[in-house]
Amino acid sequence: MRLAVQTMKAIEDQMKADQGNAFRYWLQRVLPHMGDAYRQDEAGHRAHLGASVIGGSCPRDIWYSFRWAKLLKFDGRLLRLFNRGHLEEARFIACLLAIGVEVFQQDATGKQFRINDVDGHFGGSGDGIARGIPDLGPDQYVLLEFKTHNRKSFDTLKAQGVRSAKPEHYVQMNIYMRKMGLAVALYMAVCKDTDEIHAELVELDPECADMYLERAKNIIWLSKPPQGVSDNAGYWECRYCDYRKLCHMGDTSEVDRNCRTCQHGRVAAGGVFECARDGHRLDVAAQHAACEHYRIGEAFSRGV
Repeated sequence: MRLAVQTMKAIEDQMKADQGNAFRYWLQRVLPHMGDAYRQDEAGHRAHLGASVIGGSCPRDIWYSFRWAKLLKFDGRLLRLFNRGHLEEARFIACLLAIGVEVFQQDATGKQFRINDVDGHFGGSGDGIARGIPDLGPDQYVLLEFKTHNRKSFDTLKAQGVRSAKPEHYVQMNIYMRKMGLAVALYMAVCKDTDEIHAELVELDPECADMYLERAKNIIWLSKPPQGVSDNAGYWECRYCDYRKLCHMGDTSEVDRNCRTCQHGRVAAGGVFECARDGHRLDVAAQHAACEHYRIGEAFSRGV
């Protein structure tokens, strides 16, 4: 684990010196650009398989998610929690800007930094790119990744580092670095209970990135679910899984009606699905809607 000691010290020293004035100055300017915090089109499924989930321990969980097996609904507490993660991004950026770090949130076309792979079916968006991190050379560009943690998770992170404590975050950063041509990432985490910050430098691990890009390809093109993390429904991960009843009990009552769970739906090149009945390409809206020929796919109806 390589801590970004100088970066953390610079942030604390700056905030203490001016009592947070520079931080608040930048926060006021950054907050309006946090589009993910204000987006209002979250009712449906994610079109692509995300880099943020490919490092998860259960391949079947990932496959079910990509194939839209269940439309997840969250209560208000969780929705506020998700939103807080987006808002915390602005606070991290304001901390960096306050100490003179250059932060880039958009590429040359004015769009969020994104990566894609597997014929457009796999991708993700980074939190930004920075230059001038105190722990590195003034001209070195680094990937930025920001996360929030509860107290228990944060303590584990501090003790073990992101690679051991949050392997899915480690995988996510390596995929972004690999695809963006970056050698280092700055991982910044905040404890939601104390507002303590952990900042860590993560160097590119090409083998890790390539292994999980290959995993994404394998999962995406599968026509049936892969082996899960456990065959035991009582296993601790399975007990809290959204797909537990479908995976272990063959219960299809909660399977969402859409083209990705339909017998006729299949993955096609170019980041789209197509209907096997006549080969026509299905945009995201059509996939959500399905049609009168919908029939639940065998991969879902037969369970395990």
